Amino acid sequence: MTDDYMGAWPLLERSGEVSAILAGLAAPGSAGVLIVGAPGVGKTAIARAAAAQLESTAQVVLIRGSAAMTSTPYGALSVLLMDVDPAGDIESLPVLHSLQAALRARARNRPAILMVDNVHHLDDPSVRVLSYLAEVGAARLLVACDGPTPAARFFDLWRTGRLARVDVAPLTFEGMRTLLTHLLDGPLSGTAAVALWRASRGNLRALQLAVRSAVAAGALTRSTGAWVWHDGVDAHTAHGTEGLPGPPTALTHAARQVLDVVAVAGPVPLDALLPSCSAGTVDELEQAGLCVVGPEAPHAVAVAHGMIGDRLRGALAVNPLPAFLERLRSLDAGGLPVAGRLNLLRWFLDAEIPLQDAYLRDVARAATDAGEPRLALLAVRHLAGVDAADLAEVRACLLRLKYSEAGALLERIVAGDAAASDPARAADQALTVAVEAAAHEGRFPDVLELAAPRDGVLPTGTLAAERAARVVLARSLTGTGPGVRRSLARLHGTGLPAPTGTAARLLQEHGFAALVEEGYLEDALRLTGASSLAAGQWQDPVVADTLAGTALAALGHRDAALAVVRPALEQLRADNRSGLLPIADAAAAYASVLGSQDDAHASPTNARDGRDAGSAEHLPWVHRSTIGLLRTLADALMSDSDAAARRFVVMAGAQREAGNTGAELLLRMHAVRLGQQSQAQPLLELARGIDTPLAGAAELLARGVAARDPMILLQAAEAAFAFGHLDLAGSAALMSMRLHDTEDEPLHFIRAEQIFRRTHVPRRNTSARRILTDRERAFARMAARGATNKEVAATHHLSIRTVEGHILKAMGKLGVSSRKQLSEVFTQ
Repeated sequence: MTDDYMGAWPLLERSGEVSAILAGLAAPGSAGVLIVGAPGVGKTAIARAAAAQLESTAQVVLIRGSAAMTSTPYGALSVLLMDVDPAGDIESLPVLHSLQAALRARARNRPAILMVDNVHHLDDPSVRVLSYLAEVGAARLLVACDGPTPAARFFDLWRTGRLARVDVAPLTFEGMRTLLTHLLDGPLSGTAAVALWRASRGNLRALQLAVRSAVAAGALTRSTGAWVWHDGVDAHTAHGTEGLPGPPTALTHAARQVLDVVAVAGPVPLDALLPSCSAGTVDELEQAGLCVVGPEAPHAVAVAHGMIGDRLRGALAVNPLPAFLERLRSLDAGGLPVAGRLNLLRWFLDAEIPLQDAYLRDVARAATDAGEPRLALLAVRHLAGVDAADLAEVRACLLRLKYSEAGALLERIVAGDAAASDPARAADQALTVAVEAAAHEGRFPDVLELAAPRDGVLPTGTLAAERAARVVLARSLTGTGPGVRRSLARLHGTGLPAPTGTAARLLQEHGFAALVEEGYLEDALRLTGASSLAAGQWQDPVVADTLAGTALAALGHRDAALAVVRPALEQLRADNRSGLLPIADAAAAYASVLGSQDDAHASPTNARDGRDAGSAEHLPWVHRSTIGLLRTLADALMSDSDAAARRFVVMAGAQREAGNTGAELLLRMHAVRLGQQSQAQPLLELARGIDTPLAGAAELLARGVAARDPMILLQAAEAAFAFGHLDLAGSAALMSMRLHDTEDEPLHFIRAEQIFRRTHVPRRNTSARRILTDRERAFARMAARGATNKEVAATHHLSIRTVEGHILKAMGKLGVSSRKQLSEVFTQ
């Protein structure tokens, strides 16, 4: 295992800042560059990287402030003053002139660059001398500072245009993940990346501490193919919080009290804190770099670095004082938001604080409403007299991913005898559970019927939102309704409350599946991308990665799928609370064999068969059907494509009986592209009744197969390629090439071949003989550009006869008889 993370970290994703610094230093009339950024973002490392590129053309002198020399006038300039003999006031003109002369002598007619670090520890006289040297052109400054407070004179030089300014922001989520993948010599699972992002928010210093502590504590470990995260491990004890800004010991007592509260319950709205502290106390924490205050209402106060917050939470849980517990209870009673209440619950449970039944019932209900049934289950376990059988039933529902039923059971446990007093609520829950059961079993017409408005009145509330989320997917799978984009737009429409809790989770997962089902891959991947993970929109990041990797694999994107699903698979092997290990395993297995006929590194003998990740019977129908799809696709590549095609026909028939027309269309499309030409007519009839990108491409495929028309098949390939279905695009392109006649337009064959080459559809049938080999393509392209056979032969170090043979083969495959026609084909 690599331990490079313990040494100096490379400067990745920072070339833009370094280039801006070099440009600012080289600008005519420039007095230097001011580098501005929060503590720990990497300003010094960036300045050093820029200075390193100037060492051969300039004299770089490091001026570094230190706490020990802050009270010593000119203490930071000792490295410069050793070359002069100050007689009198250092800031007198004779001494300053001597200092300029000494700099020129040291630089030997090269530019002198003074790299200034730790500005907050510079004494004022040193700052005045450095500013003077820059203003008179004796040297150029490269100043790294946190902000204007300790560097007012340098900021004045920037405001007057003498210093250029380069702002250094924290790493982005993607930049952080790229850096760590390089540094750790392997990818991170989404769960690990999100955990480290929460600990650092892209601050390089905090990230270094988080990685080193997590590895040392065993929270971040390397598995076979990725780095994975282990919850429940104290990842922040091994290296402490040294190096992070504002040590807590420097705070006032009031500020330390507020910091402790925010660390446990935060983010906390400012209005919730102010009854127990002053605004000045919050300002103190913000100035110390320990807390940040949100710019928009409710102006949430949060610990700036997750490392500090986690460290404080752990320390406070060891032996919490009664006064601290009372402050937390007062905060909870004063209108703390749900997220803060749940943070308090987690801490109370970790600290083993005795809790009253009334509080447990109240906060368990809040956890259920917030879509955190597992946390609610932890709370109700501590209730007096709770039935163990009820708890077991909730756990069984969570194992089957039946969140609505689990929520209903938890609500019944929490309500106790009062549950029977609200028959309308009970009926609403029963309807929601029935809709969930229908979706779990794949009865999507029943989902639509059960969830339909009664008496033309649209229902409202959290349970209605859960049903609406399931309707989104049901409409796609049954091939009915306005389409997933319009459905999602309506649910997120202006004036409507944003979905929360279980409804939000269902809308994420079902919305993603519906987008993929209809052919909107890019839209789907935006839901699971870096920005959504960084924003904490996914309660369990491995779910997002599993869905994305599975969709990419099912559509034929081998490399992209493996890059996402392999880390997710390793994370699920470490913690399969989401239950998605079987689907990730099937996706990785299929992606591994894609293109195996052409790529030695993806040999099917090295691929897992996707059937050893445990039973998938407990999963909802949509996941079980995806696993079946992926396994059948893998069998088509690894064994018998005809048998796989026949299996798709059987699967499609089952979906026809169930009324899932959209799902049937997908399965018949695979049967046709794998050679079941008899399914072209049923596919055509299905596709004409559905208005989605997938249905449009499937219609073209069916028409092209039925008419044996290479041009229509090329159109099918282009349509599928445009929305990212590479398996369909490659199969349609191969069929088009197979039917292409030498009298047909050569450009059409070229275009079909271009699409085919960008997919992983196998070439094992004889039609592939007309595809240009890489050598034929290279030689034909050179000939089309005017190169003679002799010139081509000289370039590739081959005989003229060999080159001539390859070019003639290429021309024959393309259906052209002259080099002029060959030139026209490649020009087009």
